[in-house]
This record gives sequence, structure tokens and C-alpha cells, in this order.
Amino acid sequence: MSEKTEIRLMTDFANLHNLMNAKESFERARPDVRITIGQAADHYELMRAYKSEEPPDIIESGGWALFNYKGMFVDLLPCIDEMPGMRGDLNPGIVRVACKDGSLPGLPVDVALPLIAFNKELFDRAGLAYPTDDWTWEEMMELARKLTIRDERGVATQFGFGIGVDIEELEPFVMRNGGRYVSPDGLTARGCVDQPAVAEAFRLLIDAYRVHRVIRNPGEPSEAGHLHEGFGMVFAFTWFVGGLVHHGLDDKFGVVGLPNMPGAEQANMIYMGAAGITSKSRHPRPAWEFLRHYVLERPEAFRQPRTLPVTGSLAERSGMKDHRLWSRYVRELENVRISAFYMNEKWNSSRQLINEEVQRMILDGTDIGHTLKSWTRFA
Repeated sequence: MSEKTEIRLMTDFANLHNLMNAKESFERARPDVRITIGQAADHYELMRAYKSEEPPDIIESGGWALFNYKGMFVDLLPCIDEMPGMRGDLNPGIVRVACKDGSLPGLPVDVALPLIAFNKELFDRAGLAYPTDDWTWEEMMELARKLTIRDERGVATQFGFGIGVDIEELEPFVMRNGGRYVSPDGLTARGCVDQPAVAEAFRLLIDAYRVHRVIRNPGEPSEAGHLHEGFGMVFAFTWFVGGLVHHGLDDKFGVVGLPNMPGAEQANMIYMGAAGITSKSRHPRPAWEFLRHYVLERPEAFRQPRTLPVTGSLAERSGMKDHRLWSRYVRELENVRISAFYMNEKWNSSRQLINEEVQRMILDGTDIGHTLKSWTRFA
């Protein structure tokens, strides 16, 4: 009996259920190949594995930082072009981000983006019409004010809108207002984050906390419960909707696009990691065959999903394309753009420092324009 070809895969994902299912089904179909999976704590450990004397054939990471390193991964576009029709089947929005440097260093995995989920029961109770994709920021704030309920102590028992204090979660609103955090080449924040379109978007967002009081402030007492309970609208990534579906709560919610901002741009952010074949792989062909199976050929991975498929055929075969909620997320992939954290590692690593300054804008009213100008030091 001939010796099996071993494909070594390293991942920094914590949940390996989907990967293990792919390994099992692939090894059944290819008994001559064995997939050996190793788990890393973070992308620094993945980099050490790549530089070791026994580098992995495949590296999978929940972020994109490693895939920005030139020469670390094989360009997968020639492999894609070997599959008839696959180039056209890949979602163009995802490809636009993944191929930002002209090559495809990894197949995107763990794809997620945000929309607004709204609690139909709370809307009905307030006698409010459900939002539609042509709504504006001002209309969203009006709905949020009507959906925010405070008791005699001023403590909210219901909030109009739920969103985290996170520079990355605020970026889609900046994009939609015609602004950006860093330059298109990712080299600098100067002349970008300090511009009027960004300042206008931040003023609207900070006013939602300080003026309209429709979002829970950091540390604010609340009796509104969890996001799926006492929040009229939620900035909802795909994993939020996946949780609703998993717990049988999806009938209580609808989803709608992000509100139109004064800058009138149709744009959104995207989160995704990737799995790629390293340039040091000893077995690039069987590594590609497994990668193709894992990411491109398994609609069952998206039948109880928390992330989005990378091809139109997977969206259709999994049922997501026609699902009442998931279909809107699939359509939104048309609008995704490259976020600052993909393009500039210093900006990405400064996330916590920036978030602390966003919190000071909310709680202390620090000057928005001055703060934004100071952020040019982060890129």
C-alpha cells in the first residue's frame, strides 16, 4: 500500500467543526491523502510555523494580516481559472476585497457584514412602519427616539438602537458618507480621516449617544436586556442573525440596509479571513484540491450559517439566496469595500487606542475634529 500524502494545515480558528467536517468528507473521497490539522493561538504563531523547518501547506487565519505579506502565499487565481465558470461564480464584492493587490492569496472564509436588524414586535407595539432600504439617517434617528423608553429614574428599559463602541463598526457609516479612514493605497490617514465627510459622520454618530440618547452609553445602567430583547434596531453582523435563526427567533425580526447618509454613497464593510496555500508547500496540488473542497464545494456548510458563502452557486444551493433574512445579506455583498484595517497594519493594531478616544467623544464630549486630526498618527 502506497504511503498517504500528508497535507499540513495550520489555523487560528477556535471552532474547528466546519473544518473537521471538510477533512472527513475529503479523506473519504481521497483515501490517498491525509489532512493534518494544527491549531495556532494567533497569526504570530502562524508566521512562526511558516518560517519553521516544517512549514504548513495551508494556513487559515481569521484575519487578513498574513495575506498582505508578499510571497507568503500562492496566487490562487490560476487555480480558480482551471475550474470552468468559477471566476464568474465568485462573488464580485468579495473578490474586489480579496484581490485588492491583484492576486488571490487565499480563499475567503468566515465572511460577514453588517445590516440593521429590527425587532418587529417592538415596532408593532409602537405603531411604527418597518424601515425600507431607501431610509435616511435622520429617519433612523426618529424611529430610534420613538423606540427608546426610559423609566422615572431615566434608566432605559428599551433602546432604539444597539451598536458597539468600535471604530470598525462605525466605518460603514463613514464610507456611506463619502469618507474613508486611510488613503486608497493604505499608506496614510492624513488627508482622509481628518476630512469633513468623516467628521460629519462622526458628529451624527456621537449625537445619537449624547443628544438623542438612543444608544446605550459605555457603562450606562440598563434594563433593556440583551440585543434580541429590548433593542428596537441592532447593528447586526451575520453571526447575530445566525443566532436568531439557531434559537428560533428569526420570525420576530426583519433586516434592512444601513441608512442612507448625507454623502449618499452605497458602501459597506466586510469581515473575512482566508485559507491559502503557502509558497513553501511541498504538495500544492492536493493542498488546492482540499482547499477547493473546503471552501467552494460544500453547500451544507451554509445551511445553518453564521457567515456568508463566497460564490453565487453556494448561496443558491444552500438556500441562503432565497431566505427571508439571509438573502438581504447576500445582496449586500455588492456594496462591500476595503476597510482600513485590511490596508494598514498600524491602523489595525491601534484599534483599542482609537476606541478609547471614541469613548471619550461619547462620554466627555471631546472635540471631534481635533480628535480625528490626531488619528493621522495611527497610519
